[in-house]
This record gives sequence, C-alpha cells and structure tokens, in this order.
Amino acid sequence: MIFAVVAVGLLIFVASKAFKSPTLFYATEEPIDILAKRLSCPKCRSRRLKPTGRYTISCENCGFTFSVGVVTKRQSD
Repeated sequence: MIFAVVAVGLLIFVASKAFKSPTLFYATEEPIDILAKRLSCPKCRSRRLKPTGRYTISCENCGFTFSVGVVTKRQSD
C-alpha cells in the first residue's frame, strides 16, 4: 500500500516536470564586441570588458564572467 502511494506520487512529480514549459536562452541581436564596449561589469562597475565567447563577457579588472541575453520560459500559443 505504501509502495503504491509512493509510486503515484512519483508519477505525479514526473508528469508535472514533463509538461512544464522549457526554459530557453535568447541571445541579443547585437554583436558581442559592441556590447562589451557599451556595458560595465556588474560586480566592480569597471568598463574594461573583453568578449570571451559567443555570449559571454569577462571583466579584465576583477575577472568576473557573465552572459548577455535573457533566460525565459517559452510562451505557449
């Protein structure tokens, strides 16, 4: 009996996770090198930033690395 209750609870948990809308990363439309010139470091407010990847910028002053873009849930139509 206890096993059945645990199994039903597990199925409900898995089903709720399966039908949840996915989280997506939407990158900016501007090139990363232009954004690196316009932004400042969120940690130390320095403007000495360098692009380190397609969507990441690193601060030359404190070494903090951050991503540019938005993480949101997909809107259902």
